[in-house]
Amino acid sequence: MRVFGQWAFVYSVSGGCLYEDERGARQELEPGSWILVFPEMAQSYGPRPGERWNEIYVCFRGPVFEAWRTAGSFAPSRPTGRWLPPAQGLRVFRKFFREIQKTGCTSLKGACLWQELLAEIVRVPQGPGVKREEWLERSLDFLEHADLSDGANSLRKAAQACGMGYESFRKKFESAMGMPPGHYVLARRVERARKLLALQSLTNVEIASMLGFYDEYHFSRTFTKFTGSSPREFRKQAMKR
Repeated sequence: MRVFGQWAFVYSVSGGCLYEDERGARQELEPGSWILVFPEMAQSYGPRPGERWNEIYVCFRGPVFEAWRTAGSFAPSRPTGRWLPPAQGLRVFRKFFREIQKTGCTSLKGACLWQELLAEIVRVPQGPGVKREEWLERSLDFLEHADLSDGANSLRKAAQACGMGYESFRKKFESAMGMPPGHYVLARRVERARKLLALQSLTNVEIASMLGFYDEYHFSRTFTKFTGSSPREFRKQAMKR
């Protein structure tokens, strides 16, 4: 086992893999699986005896990813998972690498593109083609329109809409989506904010009001926590594209 010292994401393209870490986890992974390497956690992974495997990996670092950990999106208890079959996953990664290698792609844009891809991967707990359960579809629809000013009460209403107690709902939602429901709500709002900021025609106050943030300060603080840059910095970068 080794301690890598930074974040790394590994996607298995072909062959079997054995993953182990200092917490005692030991898992055999098939193609289409992923591994999240934590900076400080000793781990090892590689082909099973007598076998070979191929991988795509991305190394990354920065405070924004520590925020992901704090929010629960990265959890040592969930260092592996499954995503798309290799043929589909490779196409997605090729598109990503083409985008970040384009002339004019800044480090900020590259980081945002990587976060978008990473969020898409780690939020899918079961592979493609698996129909979401009815309760999850209902909760996602409810949370898409949740009132941020309602605080935790809106999450309790989502639990009630799914016929569950709040704690059961929170645990089940996090298991299915890879993040707590409150974090999911904010992540979706930040995703919309990025698109609105790129339009240049709306002020931060207007965007904060449109997306249901308490005020401009709440919006700016949340946006910075999720993306690693302030709305103002993001807008400046968008103007250069």
